[in-house]
Amino acid sequence: MGFLVAFIACASTLSAALAAYYWRLGNHNILLDTAAAHEFIVQHHVSGSEIDCSCLIPLSNKGEQQGMVNNVFCQPVHCGKIMNDLEISSHLRLVRDNMRKNGYWESLILKKNDYFITELAVKIRSRINISSLIREVPCMKMIIYYQVIGRKGIQWRLAEISIPLQKNS
Repeated sequence: MGFLVAFIACASTLSAALAAYYWRLGNHNILLDTAAAHEFIVQHHVSGSEIDCSCLIPLSNKGEQQGMVNNVFCQPVHCGKIMNDLEISSHLRLVRDNMRKNGYWESLILKKNDYFITELAVKIRSRINISSLIREVPCMKMIIYYQVIGRKGIQWRLAEISIPLQKNS
């Protein structure tokens, strides 16, 4: 009987120690930090029907383990009937990489404490005059969905950012 109690106590202690070790080991903490976005650029085309916008957004892993960003999708938030007159294309890319014509995001492994700069590019084509568009929609809100993969499986996260549509001075 004493042997059985000692065995159960030892197994319980070992299980608790392993659980504490794995809990402390942690996971990735990959963040697309839209609150730290900077270098907003807004260009209006001479034709008066197109706007190009971009900004830089930090992407970092502040977790204890590496993780991977596998897919990224950008989508404008619907802002009323004016959307019927707009064609919007957007994509996110790593600044260190060349821009792809198809906007494809290549999977990226982020090790502990990795830090990258991404660029969000938005092109708006309008059937109405740009000045009318800006009066109605001074900022275009964008949602960025990104898929992260780590020790705890696949997770979808989203980030939100407002892009000003008024031309830089």
